[in-house]
Amino acid sequence: MKKRFSPAAAAVLMATVMFTGGLRAATGPVAIPFENDASFSVNLSNTNPNKIIIDGELVTSISGPTGAYDQDHTADGALLLSPLVGQNFTIFIQTAGGAALSLNVTPKPGTGKTLHFTPLSAPKVANEDAKAWEEGQSYERTLVSLSRTIALGDVPEGYKELPVSRMPAYNPAVTVRLTPERQFTGSHLRVVRFRMTNSGVVTTQLHERDFWRKGVRAVMLSQNQLYANGEGYVWVVFSYDGEPRA
Repeated sequence: MKKRFSPAAAAVLMATVMFTGGLRAATGPVAIPFENDASFSVNLSNTNPNKIIIDGELVTSISGPTGAYDQDHTADGALLLSPLVGQNFTIFIQTAGGAALSLNVTPKPGTGKTLHFTPLSAPKVANEDAKAWEEGQSYERTLVSLSRTIALGDVPEGYKELPVSRMPAYNPAVTVRLTPERQFTGSHLRVVRFRMTNSGVVTTQLHERDFWRKGVRAVMLSQNQLYANGEGYVWVVFSYDGEPRA
């Protein structure tokens, strides 16, 4: 026996499909991670405004060819950009926290776009309290004091916590999995606590030297071996220039 939809049921089904399709279409754009001074090629509408969001940042400077675009800002610091020409051009964007990127724009008629970027580098904001503490003693004593403080679970004097999403890639040659959990920045130094997980079936030996990479200034391990499926912590101190750009 064949099943038939009544006209009313068909109408309800069509409305449901359109509604759920609309929900899918309404989801926000996927954030694009970037290191400072990265460059992206984008198509932007020159018949409607486009919105450019940089996570956690206030856009403070935009430069490009005179007369090629119009610009405005939203209350939350995003950039509204409207190309006024049909030919390609490049703009340079900077934020209050020192994030910088360039967009190679291809203007095209159509609906406006929203571009969402996530900076990987920590923001550059002057931190005079941390600077005074770091420079008030020798570099070696600063590293020792910093190591002791974070090993006790305390926050170093004047340091500010930032989300671990705002940090450059760090991939030392170790067999354990590293998961960044907390990040603190001062004026010259930055410290990150990583959770170490040994997902293998044998015990792994750990050495501080295995975590050294360019820019690393100190390494502290909670333990020197991890059993199979075991966990531990490593604290890594990186050099960091927290001074904002001129």
